[in-house]
Order: sequence, then C-alpha cells, then structure tokens
Amino acid sequence: MDNPLLIGLTCGGAFLLAFLLVNHPGRSNTVANRWLAFFVWTFACAMLEIFLHNLSLHVQYPTAFAFVEAVRFLSAPTLYLSILFFTTPSKRFKLQDLWHFAPFAFWILYQVVNVWRGENLRFDSELAQSAFLHIIRIVIPLQAVAYLFISFIRLRQHQRNIEKVASATKAVDLSWLRHFLLALVAVVLVWFNLAFFNITELFSYTPFLYLAGLYSLAYFSLRQKEVFSFAPAQLAELEPIIGSAGSDKNEKQKRLSESMVQSLQVKLEQVMQYDKAFLENELSLPVLAHKVGVSAHELSYLINEVYGENFYAFVNRHRVEEAKRLLSSTQHDQLNMLGVAFQAGFNSKTTFNTAFKKLTRQSPTEFVKQSLQQQQAKNA
Repeated sequence: MDNPLLIGLTCGGAFLLAFLLVNHPGRSNTVANRWLAFFVWTFACAMLEIFLHNLSLHVQYPTAFAFVEAVRFLSAPTLYLSILFFTTPSKRFKLQDLWHFAPFAFWILYQVVNVWRGENLRFDSELAQSAFLHIIRIVIPLQAVAYLFISFIRLRQHQRNIEKVASATKAVDLSWLRHFLLALVAVVLVWFNLAFFNITELFSYTPFLYLAGLYSLAYFSLRQKEVFSFAPAQLAELEPIIGSAGSDKNEKQKRLSESMVQSLQVKLEQVMQYDKAFLENELSLPVLAHKVGVSAHELSYLINEVYGENFYAFVNRHRVEEAKRLLSSTQHDQLNMLGVAFQAGFNSKTTFNTAFKKLTRQSPTEFVKQSLQQQQAKNA
C-alpha cells in the first residue's frame, strides 16, 4: 500500500465524487445519493489517512489520527442506508436508525477517554489487553461483512420488487450497486489479510483495487436514473406492492370478486391483444392500470393470481409473442434483431435475448432458422 500516486488519486477522486453526489447532476434519487456521498466521503477520509500515514504525520499528530480512524466505522452503515433509500421509496430517517452509528460513538468515546487520561486504556491482565486490541482490529472488517450481507439481500429483494411494477428494469435494478458491493468484498478480503494472514504479495494490488472501485462507482452513480419515477400519488398506491408491508392475500381477494376478476381479465386481454399496450417501451404497472381502468393494486393482484406471473414477466411474455410473429413474417426481412426487439416493445437487445430464450428455450436466431426449416419442409 506504499503507492502514494494511486492513493492520492483515489483520495482526491473520492472527495470530488462525494461533492458531485450531494448535488447529483441528474437530480435523481436525492436522499439516497446524499447517503452514498456520505459513504464516499468516509472512503476518501480512509484514503487520506493512508496518504498522510505514508508521510509519517501520524507520529506528529497521534490524537488527530485516532479520531480520523473513527470515520471508518461510518462507512458500512452509510452505504447500507443509501441502499435502503435507493430501494424503499417511502423510507424516512428515523431515530432508531441511529443505532447503526453505535460503534462509531463507542470508538469516539474510547478515544476521548484516552485523550483525557493522557494514555491508551490499559487492562490489568495482558490477556485481556491483547483480546481487546484484537477485537478492535477486526471489528471494522466484521462490521463490513455484516452490512455487505444485508445489503446484498436488500438489492436482491429490490430486483424482485421492481419487476412487480416495471416492464423495463435494466436502468433501475441497481445492478451497478451490486457490482460495486462485489468490489467491496475484495476490499474486505484485503482487510482480513491484513488482520490475520499478512500475505505481503497482495499489498501492492490494493491501491489499484481502491482506484478501480472508485472510478467504477463514479461512472455508474453519475449516470443513474430515478429508480421510482412515479408521481407521489402513484408511489403511495404502489407502496403495498413494493414495500415490506405488503397486503394480505385474503384482504386483496375481498376487493375483487370472482365476477369482477373475469370482467377485468377480459379488459386486460383487450388492452394487451388489440391495443398492444406492451409495445410501449417504458410501460409500468400504473400506466397499464390506467388503460384497463383499475387501480395498480387490483391489476397487480389480477396478474399474480390469474396468470401466475409478476408484471415484468406478464408484459415481456406478450412482447416475445410479438417478436415471434415479426420473426416469422416478411417484416423480418426489413429488420435486424435490434429492430425486431424495439418493434416488439423491448428497450434493449440484451433484455430481448434473455426474455426470448427464457420463454422459448432458444435464441431469436435459432428460432428464425427453425421457422425457415419448417417453411421449407411445407413447401417441399
């Protein structure tokens, strides 16, 4: 970790990214981005500590460095809180959220006691002293592991939730955050190496890992879109669907009688088969609900219970059927695969290929070849 150039670049870049996230250029996900900025700031402070440590300033200012070290206890909680705000549209900071900062408060109190006593806290037993110092040494990596684990769970839940309300999820599924968490896993492994194994060969790669992780985060975080780009009234209606406090199945059944379900199913089929609502690239649950003339909550229930699918799968199934029709017709001669994807309602070739293969168990190209063979066999 003795590469001052890379550490300096990472430190300066992190402070700049933190500033940009506080005032995000796209004005999207404002509160979540400010918590993410807080996390990036703590990361910048950690890099600054390493940079100044290489200049031996920790010898001249030991007390100041002790308090700078405390900032590391803020990194994992602030990252997790940013993910909470990214994935929960109704999230508000509450008093109980302060418990996330208990380790930071404990460390600050510990350092205040040391400053007041004029020396580090010591125990009568050398074994107790050694155990205390060992715990202090590994508590940050352990804290990071715990928060990374629940962050991965939260992002996985978000990816399921977003499919309940959106038909195009690539820009809002926060996969960039999941990839960044994977980079953080590598950082945590480096910390464990420092704490337990001391494999010196890995030290030289650590600055590259820090710099690459920061630049990757900067690239994706500054290009992000609003995750829940719905009007406040629509968000309030969607909260029981995407929130943690989902409505009970029996309660939803009371809202839709059997005759009403059949009536709404006919309307929905008309909107999908004849009006072809699925051709709208950014079709969402509230928009389709408006076309059918029901609430988003009722439409979600209808799709889940009658078709056994979430909204994303329901819409993309219709898009795949439309793509199959286009690929089997003469229109295919005038369109490439990307053109077929857009004509069928998909907004990316990757999503088109994935959905097509999942439903037909063959790629669009294989489907075309099979169709041609069947047509030639008929004509023979």
